[in-house]
Amino acid sequence: MVVAAVSLYSCFRVIEAVLTGYYAFDWENFIQAAARLDRGGLYEFDHPYAFRWSPVAAWILGIVTLIPIWAWQALHVAVLPLFRSWWLVVACLVSYPLWFDIQTGNIMIFVAVTAVWAVRGNGPATALFLALSVLVPRPLMLPLAGWLLWQRPAWRVPFALMFIGHALVVVASGYAPEWSAALLTVGPELTSDFNFGPSALIGALWIPIGAALAVWLTWRGRLGLASLAASPYWLPYYFLMLLVEFRTAGETAAEPSARGTATS
Repeated sequence: MVVAAVSLYSCFRVIEAVLTGYYAFDWENFIQAAARLDRGGLYEFDHPYAFRWSPVAAWILGIVTLIPIWAWQALHVAVLPLFRSWWLVVACLVSYPLWFDIQTGNIMIFVAVTAVWAVRGNGPATALFLALSVLVPRPLMLPLAGWLLWQRPAWRVPFALMFIGHALVVVASGYAPEWSAALLTVGPELTSDFNFGPSALIGALWIPIGAALAVWLTWRGRLGLASLAASPYWLPYYFLMLLVEFRTAGETAAEPSARGTATS
């Protein structure tokens, strides 16, 4: 009851912040990243600016951020029926992670919807999740991406071609060295007030522990938990990946019909 009360109170506070136009720092980062792609400094951390996604993602964000922030935030709610589960929709609407995602203007609910359908065996969702894993290479996404390639061999060649093609574009952009350095840099998230993971208590010591735990959980098919374990820090919207843990009867991670197929 206490946890539920705290979650609902947090939701109301975030909804209030959204309605009053509170600073959406991820959305502002997206706008800055798109601008810096041309003028330089894409991977120069300048608090609160920090960008670790692919330069290709920065170019895509330049298109996405042409829409107003309120439309982007509304889209976070509009995609919820895609779960095809009323109780998952309700669970999201009363959860702090979703509203934190809306407030900041991030993309985690879109990642979560795609992840759920990828696990269910949907071909387009699988392709999109693998593409997001390349464009937005968060450790959070590695367990599910690895599991998809392990369980569904037909996706290995398409993913390899996707990875190589993207790498060539990044090299051509001139941002390859800077992006590589940014990916290996531990940013302020580890000590952030919004880090709700074990690293908030034990620091970088969690990274090898979490990595080992993620491998074991992936092998066990607990992909939502594996995703969190793989992440060096747990920002509130990262908990949306736990939705992958909830599948209806017959939609199991090891569903035979989902293996070895690249279409659905």
